[in-house]
Amino acid sequence: MMNLLSEHSSPEKPSVLPRMSGFDPTAPVLVTKQNAVALVTRVSDRKTLDVAAWLPTLTMGELHALRPAIRQAGVRREHPFVCAACGEPVILKALAGHGHYFSHVEKHVAELAGCPFREGRSPSLEELDRMRYHGQREGERHRRTKELIARTLRADGRFAEPLVESTWRSYLEGWRRPDVRSEWAGLPVVFEAQVSNTYPQVVAERTAFYQQEQMLLVWIFDRLPGEAWRTLHADTFCANQQHLFVVDEESAAESERRGTALFWTYTLCPSVWPERCESTGRILLAPFQEERFELVAFHDLSLDVGRQTACLFELPREEHRSRHKILCTMAQAECQLDPVRRDIQDILKTDHPISNERLSAWAALVCAIESARFARAVGTAHANAAGPLNLVYDHYPTVVGLLVHALQRQGLDSEAIRRKAWGERTREILQGRYKGAELPKQHAGSERMLSWLYD
Repeated sequence: MMNLLSEHSSPEKPSVLPRMSGFDPTAPVLVTKQNAVALVTRVSDRKTLDVAAWLPTLTMGELHALRPAIRQAGVRREHPFVCAACGEPVILKALAGHGHYFSHVEKHVAELAGCPFREGRSPSLEELDRMRYHGQREGERHRRTKELIARTLRADGRFAEPLVESTWRSYLEGWRRPDVRSEWAGLPVVFEAQVSNTYPQVVAERTAFYQQEQMLLVWIFDRLPGEAWRTLHADTFCANQQHLFVVDEESAAESERRGTALFWTYTLCPSVWPERCESTGRILLAPFQEERFELVAFHDLSLDVGRQTACLFELPREEHRSRHKILCTMAQAECQLDPVRRDIQDILKTDHPISNERLSAWAALVCAIESARFARAVGTAHANAAGPLNLVYDHYPTVVGLLVHALQRQGLDSEAIRRKAWGERTREILQGRYKGAELPKQHAGSERMLSWLYD
């Protein structure tokens, strides 16, 4: 994180929709007015859902994570949704510019069954999609992307010699032709170069195949989608914890220069941003998607074959961290302690009672750290960012040492904030002293929570 604490005014908040992205995972879902299948049954609980009413309750991020999950389950013959009328499997599709809808996986089966939601006769697209997909893989742009991936892997001695389009067999699933195959620390990794809007069924089949073979599949694009996000970009992005990988000449050359595999990585990481509450005038924290596009070393990614993900962060955890920070500011500003209490008990997996005094200390500690980060007094009525820090010193001695060390670890303990009383207090605490006496023992539960929230 950038150190935003300075003599200058607070930084301007980035736009709600990131500049480089035409896709907002928090946006609501649009539904086509003419749904192919109006009612679907969720197999897990046998609940029948009105598509027009249910889909808008999802965000775009949730929907685009659900789309590939449905298709991958279908490859395993574990269809999570079926038509409520005929019981045949259904999948999510999108109509460009109009929204999303459910459709039968095999329209002709629904027609033979006399389903009231059946569509007009049309040939199956699966085989055509496979042919189109393999056809586009022979283009120059696709070959160039494969070469860049291979160069990137060869630059890093921890990768086995990459095999480009080697054909191999599995007794479970027949053949697949990965674009680039290698091994990383004994883990087979397959890289698929993506230069067009590959058909979702092909993506689902390939993902399920490599998952079954205990291999990791990583999709690599040759450019960012910019404003024109297609369904594959959104599906891949959301299924991979809001990460999208890109390779180009610059990234391959830099990999060779450093001797480590690097990929451009586009992420939207759940975070928070300070906003003034109109009713109280205090600065509170609001949810925010932090956009990044940076070169990332492959060894910094967390790899999960079961979920087929390669990520810098876990999306649910970052969402939870952001929500918890927001709860702490509400506790500090409006004494809403019960939501924080329940959340801490859930995080620590305990039903042990937590006193209001301990909750107030924790909320003040989080607000102090966020005040230093944003150079604004968060959750309190103080005039500047040092106010919440001094509040912790004055009223919560069992967490003030945790505050000092947390600021140092995060690079927030700048000279600007040390110039007045807080500077003297920091030096005193670092010497193990507090108000002329020994620093009290710091609260172990708060230390555990700090590790969860910031490490």
